[in-house]
Amino acid sequence: MVRLAVSEVPRANRKLRILDPFAGVGTTLVAAGRMGFDATGIEVNPFLAFACRAKCSPDGWRRSAFLTRLDSVLSASRYELPSHLEGVSTFTEAPKIHQWLFNRSVLRGFAALSQAIQGAGRYRDPLKLALLAGLAECCNARRDGKCLRYRKDWRKLGYTSADLRQEFIKRAMVVFEDVHSDFFRHKGIRAIGGDTRKVLVGLPADSHDLLVTSPPYLNSFDYSDVYRPELFAGGFVKSNEDLRRVRLGAIRSHVQVKWLAATEVASPLIPPLLSRIERSILWDKRLPSMVQSYFADLANIVKQCARLVRPGGRAWIVVGTSAYGGVEIPVDLILADIAAQSGWSVKSVNVLRQLRAAGQQWSRIGDGPAPPLRESLVILERVNTKGG
Repeated sequence: MVRLAVSEVPRANRKLRILDPFAGVGTTLVAAGRMGFDATGIEVNPFLAFACRAKCSPDGWRRSAFLTRLDSVLSASRYELPSHLEGVSTFTEAPKIHQWLFNRSVLRGFAALSQAIQGAGRYRDPLKLALLAGLAECCNARRDGKCLRYRKDWRKLGYTSADLRQEFIKRAMVVFEDVHSDFFRHKGIRAIGGDTRKVLVGLPADSHDLLVTSPPYLNSFDYSDVYRPELFAGGFVKSNEDLRRVRLGAIRSHVQVKWLAATEVASPLIPPLLSRIERSILWDKRLPSMVQSYFADLANIVKQCARLVRPGGRAWIVVGTSAYGGVEIPVDLILADIAAQSGWSVKSVNVLRQLRAAGQQWSRIGDGPAPPLRESLVILERVNTKGG
């Protein structure tokens, strides 16, 4: 999609500058680097921001040097070390805990490998990312939509530090082969950690040619929760208060943290929807405020991006519709309406696919299967407002 977006942006014999205010794991940044363009990504989740930076590390690795460094890491981590997560919440087994994320041997093996990787020089961040990916494979729970669900046979699997080492080696070699499979220009690629609503304000006007992004969907998913193991194990957060700050730095798309509700209404399409939702039976009374606050955040971000993308530049934004109390919320159409008020012209709204609706979205409207929601691509063009 990034390549297709690039092909439709008019430019005059110069490299494009691409912006992704919701960088996630760095797909847009990697695509930009492979095409030789500059790119800026912003990501509030510190683990995901780290993943972006690790994926965009300088290349030019020699196989012999990489394998030598990998062998030295493995040699220095032969013995398990105590983990700072032992006894913390449900990270490992403890009295009166019936389910835990990691067997103690896995956490101790992770601690040993983490310590050894600190001396890996230019390979440190990519190897740390490979280790965290391996840790996820040795977790007793797996990511499933918006939450972590325990594997049915997690006790029988009995993961140990030996399993973690094998997963780490496997992923380290994938990292190396990936670096060699494609051209990648790391210069001009920036991954910025932080609240995109604040970071965008500090970027210079007309500094980008193309925006490609997908903001969190209005589905009440706490995206920080599914990465809780990596956030704590990798040292990106130290406490639940740190995690709360990460949640507060994200746009208001869920009710798992207490944020200040928005008072502004971003589009005239919103009040009729809120009125219908408020008359419905809801699983959380804050849902109407969440919907209003979500679009207030999107409006702020879309307006800032209009300042950052030069006139004639484009924006490709992927969003998903939602529903609460049986009321469908056409996020794509509301986004288009907001953008039209913020310095953009709407080129098209394209349905990419249908989405399976969660039970909480269509609940309490009768029996039968839930109607599908949709995922859409909204394409915008930056309007030249100079001269009226």
